[in-house]
Amino acid sequence: MSSRPQTAVADNAKIFPVFATRLASKDVNEYINTANKLKNWLGSEKAYYPDALRNIVLLFEIAHQTFTTRFLHIESSAVAAMDIYQALIRAVIPFLPLFTEEDLQYTC
Repeated sequence: MSSRPQTAVADNAKIFPVFATRLASKDVNEYINTANKLKNWLGSEKAYYPDALRNIVLLFEIAHQTFTTRFLHIESSAVAAMDIYQALIRAVIPFLPLFTEEDLQYTC
C-alpha cells in the first residue's frame, strides 16, 4: 500500500472537524460553500472508505440540523440553502450500499 492513500486519510481526518464547524455556521454563505465542497467530495466512491463513513453521517446530521434550525424558517436563507442541501443528498444516494454497518444503515 502506498503512502498516498494514508496521507489522504490523514488529511481527511483533519478536514472533517473543519467541515463540521462550517456546516454549523449561522452564515448561509459559509454553509453553502462548505456543503458544495462536501458534495463534490462525496461524488467520488473514494470518499466512502470505512473510516470516513461515520464522519460522513455526522456531517449530514450537522448539515440537516443547521438547515432546519437556522435557515429553513428564513425565506431568503431557505431558498439559498435548499438547493445545496438537496444536492448533498443526491450526491450520497448512489453510495448508500457502502454504509454496510447496521447502525449506519438506520441513520442513513
